[in-house]
Amino acid sequence: MESIRKAKVAHRFNRSVLTYDQQARVQKQMAHHLIKLLSYRRNPVERICEIGCGTGYLTGLLIDRYPHAEIVAIDLASKMIEVAKEKVKSPHVQFIVGDAEALQQLVSGPFDLIISNATIQWLTDPKSTVYSWAEALQPTGWLVSSTFGQDTFQELATIFQKIESELLIRSSQHRLTMHSLEKWQEVWKQAGLTMLKGIEDWKRMSYSSCRDFFQSIKATGANYSETTPSLSVHRKLLPRVMDQYDQIYQMESGVYATYHLLYLVGQKDRRL
Repeated sequence: MESIRKAKVAHRFNRSVLTYDQQARVQKQMAHHLIKLLSYRRNPVERICEIGCGTGYLTGLLIDRYPHAEIVAIDLASKMIEVAKEKVKSPHVQFIVGDAEALQQLVSGPFDLIISNATIQWLTDPKSTVYSWAEALQPTGWLVSSTFGQDTFQELATIFQKIESELLIRSSQHRLTMHSLEKWQEVWKQAGLTMLKGIEDWKRMSYSSCRDFFQSIKATGANYSETTPSLSVHRKLLPRVMDQYDQIYQMESGVYATYHLLYLVGQKDRRL
């Protein structure tokens, strides 16, 4: 079942490879914030593992910051890796197509830094995976990650519930399953990592319309919902959702959607 789910995730990202960079505004902002967080690290960084490298945007930022470091960049989507290889020309970077939840099967540690941007929300077994990543760190190595919190797309979830109630359709969970900052901090701690920073932020991003919002999400390979209604329900529900969204969540340039952003910085205990 999990292999089927991951195949679907890889398929969506492969399908969006030509549109991802244009639409991934939030993910690019998150990547820059991760680089800022690295300024707090004083120890040298000679070997890096980037998990979920996508088209290589963060990879390029890492090269700029650590021009002599060896970087192993991993992604589940082969077409994303192909684009990353074209964009990032450096003898210090090794790109690998594979599942980072089985990191030890792809590459051997240890690393001074393991970093991922907008990726850990896709993990099927966060607890054991983060533990295995911590094992692949040098003593005092860092695990740094960004992801989305549970308030992401809260407007959309509210609209779906409202329209389902009006149409007497059984309510479904029209939001992605995201963990809280506290939940991720606990995962970090259980992996033997000392939390250096745990940050959350809320950003409103603008779109010309709800339809534009949906298309933007699809263009980055993501979903706005984990629920797949029947075709008849979908046809009845979606036009009203988009119409109501456009009316209720207006801003000067169109409509807005909330992104709940989480950042985690953990350091491996030198004794482990």
